Amino acid sequence: MLEMVTSKNNPLIKHYRKLCENKHYRYTYRLFVVEGVRIVRDALQENIPCTILMTETAMKKYSEDLQGLMQQPESFRMISDEIGEYISDTEHTQGVFAICGMRNLQLSSGNIRPDGRYLVLEHLQDTGNMGMILRTADAMGMDAVISCGSCEIYNPKTVRATMGAIFRIPVYEETEIRKIVGILQEKKVLSYGAVLREDAVSLSEMQMGKGCAVWIGNEGNGLSNEAVEACDKCVIIPMRGRTESLNAAMAAGIMMWEMVRHE
Repeated sequence: MLEMVTSKNNPLIKHYRKLCENKHYRYTYRLFVVEGVRIVRDALQENIPCTILMTETAMKKYSEDLQGLMQQPESFRMISDEIGEYISDTEHTQGVFAICGMRNLQLSSGNIRPDGRYLVLEHLQDTGNMGMILRTADAMGMDAVISCGSCEIYNPKTVRATMGAIFRIPVYEETEIRKIVGILQEKKVLSYGAVLREDAVSLSEMQMGKGCAVWIGNEGNGLSNEAVEACDKCVIIPMRGRTESLNAAMAAGIMMWEMVRHE
């Protein structure tokens, strides 16, 4: 019989809350949290090291969705419904949580292929945008995403928006544009910067495919001058209406679709 955690002062519950609330704490322990049946199942399917927390009510409701967990008592903890509400980061919790290990991914020339498709996100700040972009990158079959000085990929809101893509697509967190550009150039991967400039080439005139990286900039300011100068070509998405610009996640989705649609 599993012992139920019922106290907010339980060390595991305190640990979970700190991982949910504090970026520095997450990176110190190389752990992050997820919530919900689907994303916990995704983590298990991708063999991500996990500690599962589940309420008594959730066990009765979702036992078939998470088969096999009960055979791993060292990685499973039952919590009361009240504790589930206490640690939840959503309005209506399913009562299923997990503490997951971060993947040890470091950007190097060894994990960039000359025929790969990549997305570089420079100084993106919105966690919702980041999550949606990672989800779309996974759907479009991107080989990797490089996050350059952008918002944290393990923020609970970002993780939730990825719908499990955080476990499937490689995401390299790097702060130096020079290093990113150097590796892409070494592998002869062409860089295309999405910009709002009159001298940019219309996306409708481009033939992007394998061996390219699309750069998406900050929601308010776009790509930095350093990033623009490093790109082989500047590209603009043609718009017929009166809107001046697109949401970063939407722009990234359109650019990624152009990379794969000719196959």
